[in-house]
Amino acid sequence: MINLEHLLPPPASGHVTAYENDGRLRALGNSEALSTTRNLLGGQFIEVTVGQEPVRTAHSKQEAREAFSAHTETPWQRVMFAYYEEGWEASLEEMIKGKDEGSLYQIASTVASVILKVCGIITKAQALLSSPKSNGSSPIPPLALCGSGGSVVSVAWHPHTNTLAAVFCDDTVRVFAAGRSITPLLKHRLQKSIMQIAWMPYSASLLAVGCECGVLLWTLDPVNVVTRPSGSCVSLLAYPSATPINSLTWHPKGNLLACVGGNNSQLVVWDVGREVPVVVHSGTGGSISLILWSPNSSRLFVAYSSKIMRVFETRSWTYEQWSLESPVQSAVWSSLGHLLLFVTQDDPVLYYLGFIPGESVGGTQVAAQVADLTQTLVADENGEEISVGGLVRQLTWDTRSERLAIVFRDTECVVLFHTHTHPTLHLAPGGFIRGELGHVPVSVSFQKNLSSGAVLSVVWSSGQVQHIPMRYSSREPLNSTLNTSHFNTSVRVAHNSLLNSTIPLNSSMGYAGSPITSPLIGGLFTSP
Repeated sequence: MINLEHLLPPPASGHVTAYENDGRLRALGNSEALSTTRNLLGGQFIEVTVGQEPVRTAHSKQEAREAFSAHTETPWQRVMFAYYEEGWEASLEEMIKGKDEGSLYQIASTVASVILKVCGIITKAQALLSSPKSNGSSPIPPLALCGSGGSVVSVAWHPHTNTLAAVFCDDTVRVFAAGRSITPLLKHRLQKSIMQIAWMPYSASLLAVGCECGVLLWTLDPVNVVTRPSGSCVSLLAYPSATPINSLTWHPKGNLLACVGGNNSQLVVWDVGREVPVVVHSGTGGSISLILWSPNSSRLFVAYSSKIMRVFETRSWTYEQWSLESPVQSAVWSSLGHLLLFVTQDDPVLYYLGFIPGESVGGTQVAAQVADLTQTLVADENGEEISVGGLVRQLTWDTRSERLAIVFRDTECVVLFHTHTHPTLHLAPGGFIRGELGHVPVSVSFQKNLSSGAVLSVVWSSGQVQHIPMRYSSREPLNSTLNTSHFNTSVRVAHNSLLNSTIPLNSSMGYAGSPITSPLIGGLFTSP
């Protein structure tokens, strides 16, 4: 089984991973790395910046109103306006700011101040108590990392165009496009506690934002671009028992949107065109923390806050279930939808499941280990020891499943593996991606509209977004199809490489042989 010691040494301190060429990552100085990236990407380079327009506070509407009309409102009226426009928290803040000679207002202002302080203490306590290592906890949301001082927390590439949406700590979203100076700012009073954003497939303009109130669908005109889209450009999909949103995923054709939320196990699928929700499954297992539609649309992966995960087939919505040692932290489908990689919250190991094409789920009975990600000390190019690996925060796979990037919770390097997915899964060492001194990776995303190679976007704890071009010859075309007869034959042939990184697929449906598994997990991940 492959481990982190098989990778080439990380770049020396003070050097930044700039690009990949001929299968090897290259590191340069900070300024030289940025200029090299600009040259390699040319007109396709997108610089993610906050922009000249500052992020306004919650009272921007009120300030604008005061600039054009005489100020005749009483403090109590301003408190009510703040409540109706921005919510109870804004009204309490307005009450503290206001001045009134009456003793009753002064008492109310003092009470409001106490309430806000208590709410702040409760919020901090909940963040400390919701440790990712506790049983039943959910994966760490990107916005929970805002305390690191950065502004950008995650990015999402459009599936078909050179457009990038970036989520900021203040619950705003900015949309960047190559060659366009205008960057639309998406901000709405209902857009709070963003958990995930996702572009609608086969649409140039629709972005789904999963947040506290449900899913906000922003429609952006790709021709008439404006800096601040109005409220008429947004609609709300809200299902009472599925809020706040924990996770969402688009059907590969873009007509359906699956979402989950709250503390229940209801799986809701929206017909987006008609804005009609359907609960396709409701059962036990606790709240759902993560859902992923497979690229071939035949399966839907569902991870629960408890120690189980399920994979549904999307015709009759039957499922197979696996029991885990701890909840799933992150997962990714292969480009053809026949392989699933995942990691758990308490185990630094990359696991693998294979699926056979058909109407049933057809998953392997036991998950196999494919990579040991245990935290360890390695020497960088200058011979200095650096800590790498450990518990995983996020997995991401490029559109052809040839580059796999892994972000860890407590170490400053992103791990890159070279992968090949058929007839069997194979992992090869790629290298370590390192940023500026002291910067820790927060999230990563691959550009999706490339015909060859890849571009990995890394969000660092400083709030910077770095693009890393990867030039290589792709083994498979972007829209390749799977040879079913060859695939069904290959799943019955076991191949083990020197590092045990080649794992054969074993069907749990109609296969008489025993599954190939690591002896370390033989009884831990089983399907009934």
